[in-house]
Amino acid sequence: MAPTSDSGSGRPKSGAGRPPPAPSSSRPLDESEIPTPPHGAPVPRVAPAVPTPPRTAAPTAPPKAVQGRPAAPPRPPPVLHTPSKGNPAAPKAAIVPPAPPAAPRAAAIVPPPPPAAAPLDPAQLQELEQRFTGLDKMDYFQLLKLQPTATPPEIKAAFYRESRTLHPDKFFQMQDKPFKEKVGAVYKRLTEAYYVLRDDNKRKRYAQDIASPERNAKLRFTEAAETETKQQVKKEQEEQIGVHPKGRQFYATAIKDLDGGNFASAERNFKMALTFEPSNARYKEKLVEAQQKLHDEQKKQGHSFKIR
Repeated sequence: MAPTSDSGSGRPKSGAGRPPPAPSSSRPLDESEIPTPPHGAPVPRVAPAVPTPPRTAAPTAPPKAVQGRPAAPPRPPPVLHTPSKGNPAAPKAAIVPPAPPAAPRAAAIVPPPPPAAAPLDPAQLQELEQRFTGLDKMDYFQLLKLQPTATPPEIKAAFYRESRTLHPDKFFQMQDKPFKEKVGAVYKRLTEAYYVLRDDNKRKRYAQDIASPERNAKLRFTEAAETETKQQVKKEQEEQIGVHPKGRQFYATAIKDLDGGNFASAERNFKMALTFEPSNARYKEKLVEAQQKLHDEQKKQGHSFKIR
């Protein structure tokens, strides 16, 4: 059948034989959606759909170095996810192997506690019990197993010997509380005894006190006894060097002459000191010493018959 034309012109009608306009959507059309042109009309060509490539991150420019500071290291590229099956053209992500499992930590090795000190033997336990029950009846010499005439080195050795046996730190880890209390009480009294007996003045005063009828009241060296001892020592020193200012001045000068070998001058100064303190025993003793050395010196020089 021939196409219908306009009247008198022989041309086909304006709408005949033209393909319908394409839909406004930008997606590609399926074959079923393309309209069939009329018979004899040219078939329009449809461009095949081109898959859109995936977007990749634009390469980042290296960071600029700030004045006075080092440039920061470049950031690593982002890890791409595994593409879906519907987009085979996308690049595949690198397969990262799993990290190996961490090695188990070794348990901390705790050293065993040190063994507790062995208790005392039966003889030492018996002696400890006797000391503890008789603390109020024993003097310092008896506690340290010494004689009243003991010397300072012997007192020191005795205290160190007792400390090696009865020091409380040796029994710190023991659970026997009554035993530790006994050791502490006895060691405290031993320390007190050593503190008093190592001093010459205190030891002398303490030996006099325990030898007197007031022994039971003088077994402990109290603060009052220490004060009295200091006052007594001070008094003895004043008596030795003199009480009168002039007497002490001549006495000090005589001692210098005596030490320097000027025995004649020492004799004169000792005599001058005695004019201010005639009863000073120390002055008299030193005067006799100066006269004896002066006599020996004159005898060596042949002046033994010099009249003084």
